[in-house]
Amino acid sequence: MQHLVHRPRVFDALLARREPIVVLDAPAGMGKTSALNEIAAHFGAEIHADETAPAWRPDQVCIWDIPPHGKPAALPEAFLSARARIFIAKRPDTLLPGLSRAIAYGQAYVVDQAFLLIDQHEATEIFAEGVAEIMHASGGWPLIAFNPTLSAERLSAFLESELLQSAPPEVLVDLRIVLDTGKGDFREQSHFLPLVAENGLRVKAIASEIDRALDAVIAERIKVLADAKAIADSFAGHGNPIRAIEIFQRIGLYDNALKVFTEAKGIFLLYFHGPEAYDRILAGFPRSYALQSEVLVLALALQALKLGDVSRARRLLADRFGDLANDPEAVFAQNAVFSREFRAFRLLMLIYEDYFFSEKLLETCFALVAEFPLDDHLFRGSFYNSVLEFYIRNRRFAEAEEVAQRAMHHYERANAPMLCFYVSLHQALIRLLMGDALAARKHSLRAAESLRELPFESRNDQRLQLLLEACVEYETGRAEPLARFLSLEIDDFSHSEIWPSLLEFALHYGSQALGDHFSTIAARSFLDRWRVYQVSNRQFQAMIEIREAAILQNANRWQEASQCLAAITSRVDRNRVVSNDGELVHLHDRDEIALALAWLRQITYEQPARPGLDDLIEGIIGNLHLTDRQRLSGQIWLAYIAKRQRNLTRARAILQKIFEDCARLGAIAPLSEERVFLEELIDNQRIGGFLATSLPIRQIIRKLRDSGRLSSRSAGGRNDLSRRESKILLMISEGAANKFIASTLGLSEATVKFHLGNVYRKLGCRNRQEAISAARALGFVS
Repeated sequence: MQHLVHRPRVFDALLARREPIVVLDAPAGMGKTSALNEIAAHFGAEIHADETAPAWRPDQVCIWDIPPHGKPAALPEAFLSARARIFIAKRPDTLLPGLSRAIAYGQAYVVDQAFLLIDQHEATEIFAEGVAEIMHASGGWPLIAFNPTLSAERLSAFLESELLQSAPPEVLVDLRIVLDTGKGDFREQSHFLPLVAENGLRVKAIASEIDRALDAVIAERIKVLADAKAIADSFAGHGNPIRAIEIFQRIGLYDNALKVFTEAKGIFLLYFHGPEAYDRILAGFPRSYALQSEVLVLALALQALKLGDVSRARRLLADRFGDLANDPEAVFAQNAVFSREFRAFRLLMLIYEDYFFSEKLLETCFALVAEFPLDDHLFRGSFYNSVLEFYIRNRRFAEAEEVAQRAMHHYERANAPMLCFYVSLHQALIRLLMGDALAARKHSLRAAESLRELPFESRNDQRLQLLLEACVEYETGRAEPLARFLSLEIDDFSHSEIWPSLLEFALHYGSQALGDHFSTIAARSFLDRWRVYQVSNRQFQAMIEIREAAILQNANRWQEASQCLAAITSRVDRNRVVSNDGELVHLHDRDEIALALAWLRQITYEQPARPGLDDLIEGIIGNLHLTDRQRLSGQIWLAYIAKRQRNLTRARAILQKIFEDCARLGAIAPLSEERVFLEELIDNQRIGGFLATSLPIRQIIRKLRDSGRLSSRSAGGRNDLSRRESKILLMISEGAANKFIASTLGLSEATVKFHLGNVYRKLGCRNRQEAISAARALGFVS
């Protein structure tokens, strides 16, 4: 490097040393040559630039500039015995024979590289203006400080050729780790000390150039097998298995790559390095090689599950382990030949398949956890996380809370924030199913905190968090966040990983919000989309069809809802529900309970005076497998029946408790789902007036009306139609014939015609078609 500027601090300090040998051991760009020029001018000596040592001359100072990448001769004995003085400039990777001996005997002094950096005081003396900018841009590095016009390309080339090319593999990796993570200190590596100001911070102005040069050097070095293996091993040792595996894969050492993959938590690597890195790693293994390894097949199956492709996961397992791999009874049998890791994964996969767990199978699965060491927190946490889904589906919330806490304990011990996020998500879901919006919000905040701790971006998990937050807001009366999610995110969300409980979650809130705030058509289209995506899973199909019936009921399309429910293949049908044989209290399947409730809702609307109907509803309310939301709906139906039976005292008592519970838990969405019944109840002066005496209840009713989920008066009241006339109008709007209406309502056809005549008169219509048009125009039906 050419002579830059006179630096008295460096020059005077070098001359003041008493040791006969003074060594400037620093990379290029630090001003070594400039310092030698200053010293040569001072002593009137020449600079010796060669690999051979300069000849000793009595009473004369020698100056030796060792060429880069040279192999210099040993220091002459005259210098080692202090009979002569010499100033030497070399690079850190240049080994000078005899120097260590001279240092040990106190005959040599090696200049601290940090001393060659320009300090603030020196910069003020040297530069007339712009001192702060120069120091910020250069970090005190002379090459940059004195060459402000140095282009990025030239600087990158300089770094690559002068500083990095000869660095050992482990040093390159150290620097790569520091650049990637922002953690560490260049001062730990003598090669890179010049890139650090005296406070030890990385020089931000040249970070991108260092980055480019480093990548270029590493790419060149891994072409040599020994260097590539050393670099990959060093990355693995520094806790960066992704780069290590990719390098091993690039040079064809797949066994080494698999070893690193297995040691880096195997299939759980996804949760620590993110889906993008996980996908790259799996794609780097040849298919024929991957199918020979159990851990890689399980990883590929997990990847398929995360993409929502359960069929591909089943095919992968069958190809590697045989058809028995997809038979849960065989997998979890006592004499099963499958490894504990495979069985643990297969338990997880049962959740994605929405498989029904028998108590016997659940007991067998619990025996599996004992096979894993106490400190195997990932497998133990994942076991409890899998069982958590089963308990949620079966509405066993006390057990669900217990296993959720166990899963969280193990995941926290494993320092796995992504897995902690999933547990918090399910804990919030449990609270939403219980109608407790306040507790759900707390778990939602904890889930968001876990998500922020991820060192990578997981877009689908961010969508799950958005959906959770939107549903919590919807529970409390704010529909905008959920509407925004359904408009912007639902397409990507529906194509990704969905656990059954989360699908139920999305189906319920999405269809309710669209039905309440957009239209019945929008809600049914939303369900149709999921029907296509989940075509292979009968459990999901039943869930979707039951939700569609609820949407039709809320839109006052009761005949269509009845037809929709009747089309569902299940042992629970209308006749089974009304038989009153005590079976309702013993139902435990999620979909059978939902179907029975849908039928009871239908019957409550059509025949509220039916003898024994309240006993049927009270019976199913006593079922321990109901969610609190479902139980609340049943209580509203009981209040509606009591009102129709003119038992206003009971109706008021039931409603008072319902509204007080909702006020305490901060939830109004369960109430809005039953607005068909609530509107008539609240519009009754004796009931509504009684409820209005309580401030919390008034606030809940106001929230319902302000959010558009409850109108001020019922449909029939707006047009002086009786309840029966309104019901008949709704049924003819759905195309029901007089005979069907009579059969459904328990009337004669003559009575139906009488009420229909009153409808025509009150609406100013002349025939059936005009009455239907009027009903739609007035908002009776959606």
